[in-house]
Amino acid sequence: MTSANRLAGYTLADWESLDPLQGHRVELVDGHLVVNAAPAVRHQRVADRLRTLLDDAVADDGMEAVTTVGLRVREGLGYIPDIVVSTERVETTTVDVDLVALVVEVVSPSTKKTDRLEKPAALAAAGVPAYWRVELDNTHDAGPTIYCYRLDGRTYLESAVLHPGTTDTVQVTGTVSITFDPADLHRARPRR
Repeated sequence: MTSANRLAGYTLADWESLDPLQGHRVELVDGHLVVNAAPAVRHQRVADRLRTLLDDAVADDGMEAVTTVGLRVREGLGYIPDIVVSTERVETTTVDVDLVALVVEVVSPSTKKTDRLEKPAALAAAGVPAYWRVELDNTHDAGPTIYCYRLDGRTYLESAVLHPGTTDTVQVTGTVSITFDPADLHRARPRR
């Protein structure tokens, strides 16, 4: 199956009842099931390391950062972001958009348009307070670049750009900030 495979007329309940398809991610976009391949290893590495940083940062506020949980945006629209920061502990395979403080997408070659345009527009319209886009284009060199957006009305405004090789502080939620170098999400770890 490719990212172009679509089946029409599905609801959130239909989507939530699906079994994972051999590592593929199945999202619901306007009643269509969209099948995306499992992410590459470097994509997963960056997402996992960033999730750990975010989870450690928000834990004291009773929030949780999780990977690949289904996000119920509205009827006919359900995404599987790379990272979701939920305002509550996540106990199910899907979470309501009302419980989300931040969504992070690590851009893959097959998801560039969706991660750069479609998802931020839908999430802003749904009221998600923050959206981060992680670009891996230069990962083989220095590390990813992270574009951070904050909700302003029903659209996102860029609040920060984190470049590899620089240590910056960025706001995660209204009360939580983290400081890190995006290069650390990619570089090899020292052996012990």
